[in-house]
Amino acid sequence: MVHESILFLSEDDVLSMLTPQDAIEAAESVFYHIGTGAVTVGEMALMFTDESKRNNFHSMPAILHYKNVAGVKWISTYGAPAPGYPFCHGTIVLLSDTHTGSPIAVVGGTNITALRTAGGHGVVQAKHLANPEPGVLTVLGCGAQAQAGIRGFLTQFSSIKEVRLFSRSRPPMEKVKETYKDRAQVVICQSPQEAARGSNLILVASGACEPLLGADMVQPGTTIIGIEGFRDIDPALGKGADKWYLGYRVPDQYILDSPKLNPGKLQVTDVFGDMTELLTGRVPGREREDEIIISTHMGMGAHDVYCAELLYRRALERGIGQRLCLA
Repeated sequence: MVHESILFLSEDDVLSMLTPQDAIEAAESVFYHIGTGAVTVGEMALMFTDESKRNNFHSMPAILHYKNVAGVKWISTYGAPAPGYPFCHGTIVLLSDTHTGSPIAVVGGTNITALRTAGGHGVVQAKHLANPEPGVLTVLGCGAQAQAGIRGFLTQFSSIKEVRLFSRSRPPMEKVKETYKDRAQVVICQSPQEAARGSNLILVASGACEPLLGADMVQPGTTIIGIEGFRDIDPALGKGADKWYLGYRVPDQYILDSPKLNPGKLQVTDVFGDMTELLTGRVPGREREDEIIISTHMGMGAHDVYCAELLYRRALERGIGQRLCLA
């Protein structure tokens, strides 16, 4: 009889070990290996707890064949949370060994999510689509995702010397300004228009339910990275841009199908390509300096599984985490 145990890694463990560079490398590796067939992305299962469909649980499975690991991200998103509880709460990633089928780890997923989204796959999208050596980064929003994005973009692009920031809440912007005062000039802007002016690299990570970035605010040569589809971006940008990329066509079909994320009725024919195709050479990236390019990706469990597997191996090396016996 096999006596199994799993390693439990808390959110504090995740924060102590996962770096912005890890999140960037995770996203790039996953996009590439999906393109080569070395990653299987399973279908997301979505289940609502209420008749109004504001509160849900969903699972996001993936197998990373090249790492011999399978996993699933389990996450709740509550549009009508109980008093005192957040919108998203208790996210975890469960890992299993594909050789034995044995579960090997349970890893806190909230900090992985924050790091790998705007600061992970958002950075990779910009890395392969933006004009070289951007000097200014515009960020619309200043929540956890936007702040992780700023950290990731400043890690990847040493050329960025100015961050133009707009959010409806001023204290987080002041925090960002203080945090990065020795790395870049952080300019707190009074409107999205002011933030976008003079910038050719824009991260939209606001969580707003109406467009903050309009097509008339974008100059030639700009790259726009969106993590909420077209919830906070004018859908006209998807139609009018020289190129619109998805992260991965299969899960990002949700952007096209959702009235909240695609109020402008963008079609699959509007999509130029996705990052899995770009990184494996099946579609080109930026071909002219003056192209306006937009890339949107909602994320997928494969990113989280990669990060969790990396943390699992790192924790074994460092003696971090708690062993939980299953039998």
